[in-house]
Amino acid sequence: MSLARLLNLPTEIRALIFEHVVTEDQLVTFRLEPFQEDYYTSATQPALTRVSRQIRFESLPFWYECNNFVLHTEGRKADDGRKWLLCNAHHLDCVKRFSFWIRYVPLVNQRASSQGAISVSIYRQTKHACWLIDPHWLWITVVRKPVELAGDAKFLMEKLASIAPALSNDDALPDDYFGAMRDLRLYYVQEKTS
Repeated sequence: MSLARLLNLPTEIRALIFEHVVTEDQLVTFRLEPFQEDYYTSATQPALTRVSRQIRFESLPFWYECNNFVLHTEGRKADDGRKWLLCNAHHLDCVKRFSFWIRYVPLVNQRASSQGAISVSIYRQTKHACWLIDPHWLWITVVRKPVELAGDAKFLMEKLASIAPALSNDDALPDDYFGAMRDLRLYYVQEKTS
C-alpha cells in the first residue's frame, strides 16, 4: 500500500489512525538505563512523524495530546527533562498530561531514599485549559510501600496544586516547568527533613 492511499482517507479516519499509532502508556523525558528500556519508552517523536510533512503536521499534535510525559525531579534525569522541555518548547501548549517523579525521602533511614519514587500528575482536558491535579498517585518501584507514603503523596499533590496555576498561562516556558519540578522536589525534601 502506498502512502498516497493513507492520505486519500478522510481526515477523521486518518486522525483515528494517528491517535492509535502514536499513543503510549507513558513516555519518559530522561535517558534510560539499559535495564529500564524493557519497561519504559523514551519521549522521542515517533518515526511516523518523519514520513512526510503532511503526516508530521497531522500526527504530531496527537503525540503531544495523547501521551503522559514523565519528568523526573532530581539530578541528571531532571536535567534531561529540562533539555526535553527546551527542545519541545513550541509544542508544550499541546501537552495534556505531565507526571512528576519525586524520589521518596524516608523519615528515618536516609539510605532508603533511592528505593522508590512517588508519581503525581497534572492534566488538562483541552489545549490551553488550566492544569488540574490528578487525584491518583503512583509508587514507582517494586519495593513495598512505606507506611507514610499516602501522606507524602497528599503533601506533594497539595504543593503541585499551588504550583500548577503558574503553568496554566499560555506563555508558560520550559523553565517554568523546570522550576515547578525543582520546587516540588525542594518542598518535599524540606518537609521530610524538618
